[in-house]
Amino acid sequence: MGNKRSFLVKVLIICFAVGLVASPFVMRWSGFKDNYLFLTIEESSLNALSGWPMSFKDIPSVFIDADEKSLVLLEDRNLAGVILGVHYSAVSQGVEFDEKLLFSRTGKASLDILSPASFMVPNMDGTLVELVDNNARILKGNIEVRKTHRDGTVEIRYGDSEIVLRPGESWAEMLILGPTGVKAVSEQDWEQEIDTCLNMGYPVTRLAIANRGLWSKSKVEVGMYP
Repeated sequence: MGNKRSFLVKVLIICFAVGLVASPFVMRWSGFKDNYLFLTIEESSLNALSGWPMSFKDIPSVFIDADEKSLVLLEDRNLAGVILGVHYSAVSQGVEFDEKLLFSRTGKASLDILSPASFMVPNMDGTLVELVDNNARILKGNIEVRKTHRDGTVEIRYGDSEIVLRPGESWAEMLILGPTGVKAVSEQDWEQEIDTCLNMGYPVTRLAIANRGLWSKSKVEVGMYP
């Protein structure tokens, strides 16, 4: 009888300990049961494409309707337990050459944006050629979403920058590669500095991160774009 009681006590202690560990995750999951926090990350590089594609082999895998707070995907995704969605796109001269969509159940996410991007398109002879000049993508590091809070605030690390964004807030930085190296465009003289980049052909990249707030999981659909 004593051994049985001792065993039950041990089981109760273990269950209590597991409950203490799991309860924060359960509370976090319950707060995002029907919704997820949505972040968009947009990389815009002036000279990242060395030419204009004559045709497009692939179409974007995600259609975003910011007004309706909805996504249309080409493939179904399991959103059970998801609390964070991150969409990354890279464009140059109005042409998207890279895209990623991540869903996270931990509120954390990593994007290796320093890896070389590739955009292969056929030329006039039908031969595939690479259009992306990765040396013209001026970025200072990868992106890591380090924490998602229950109120929708996110903590992000980009290179050596620590960024905190509440729902509805955004952050942006524009980097130029000039004769003296990489520097950030100042808010006061950005027009003059951009004109210099255009005239001198200096590579310039703008990275913008926006916290779009909570979006409904019911508005993540699979289908053709509108």
